[in-house]
This record gives sequence, structure tokens and C-alpha cells, in this order.
Amino acid sequence: MSRGALLGSRAAIGTKGVPRAEREEQIRTEAIAEFATRGYAAASMVDIAARAGISKPLIYQYFGSKDGLYLACLHSVSGGLLQRLEEAELDVDDSVASRIYPLRAIFEALEPQRDAWRMLFDPSMPATGEIRAAANDYRARTAGIAASGSVRFLQARGIHSEKDASALSFVWMGIVNSLVEWWLEHPEESADEMIERCYRLLAAILG
Repeated sequence: MSRGALLGSRAAIGTKGVPRAEREEQIRTEAIAEFATRGYAAASMVDIAARAGISKPLIYQYFGSKDGLYLACLHSVSGGLLQRLEEAELDVDDSVASRIYPLRAIFEALEPQRDAWRMLFDPSMPATGEIRAAANDYRARTAGIAASGSVRFLQARGIHSEKDASALSFVWMGIVNSLVEWWLEHPEESADEMIERCYRLLAAILG
């Protein structure tokens, strides 16, 4: 089915009688898919409305603007993900095996709409303003979790260099992003399958 036909079929569904909270969630879900696929700059409010089966003015009524909608989506995606990561970090110790917990949290949190990961690193989002500030905060919190785990991991092995910890954190974030991007290219793989794969890879690489 073509993109136009798909959007048209969704638009025909309609949302009369749907409670506002449910309708807003429906709009966010479709908007996340649009923003994650096309980026902030290229995303179309017309297409988002068609995806959700509503009128474009209704989106503006609920979210105020494209920026308002993007920010709501970013909070929905990144806020939930960061909460899972922060909870997972409580279970992480200085062992190699425990480093799987943050990965588990990421895959499980993204499973319902996995391409949402790309919103956090969208290169087309505004360079300044509330969206950029929120994205920078979420990125900083994610990096902070990686940094904290790296420090504990190295200190348990007698390494106390701040630069070593910073470098390891940088490497770890690169690994996480690469694994998620690989997952996005293999939609047939479930979150559980990716978690098992990460166990195997870490065991093979780090022993």
C-alpha cells in the first residue's frame, strides 16, 4: 500500500467520542513515528494528522504548535526511557554481567515503538530553545548513567583515572547506540532476542 493510501485509510477511521487523554496518546504515537522516521525538520503535521485520523487543527488545539507536539513526544519517549535506565542502574554492580541491565532497560522500553530512539539524537531538531534544552538534558542524564557505571567498573579493577572513565563511558554509549541502530535495521528481532544476543556478545568479548 502506498504512503498516501495508508494515510488516507487511517484518516478515515475517525476519533469521535474518544476521550481527550486517549486521543492525545494516539496523536503522540503517530507523531513519534513521523518524527523518528523523517526528523523534526521534514516531519509533516498534515501527515501526522492523517496518520491519527484527525484534523490538523485538532493537533494545534491539543499541543499548540509543531514544537509543542515534538516536545510532548520527546518527553514521552525520553522520560520513560530515562526512568527505566535509572531504575536499572540501581541493580548494576561492578561486574561485567551487570552491564546488561541498562541494555535490557533500553530494549524493553523501546519495544513498543523502537524507532523512537532516533528522536533523542535527531540532528534536525532546533539548535536552540525548549526542544534543544530538553534533548540536551536527556542526553546528559543518559551519559551520566553511563559515566557512573564506568567509574564503578574501573575502580573495582584498581583504575581511578577520570579520563579512563570518561573514555570508557564514551565507548559504552557508542556501543549502546550501535546495538540499537542494528536492532532498528532488523525489525524481526524482539527485545528478548536482543538482550540474549548482548549477553552472548559481552561474554565472548569480555569473558
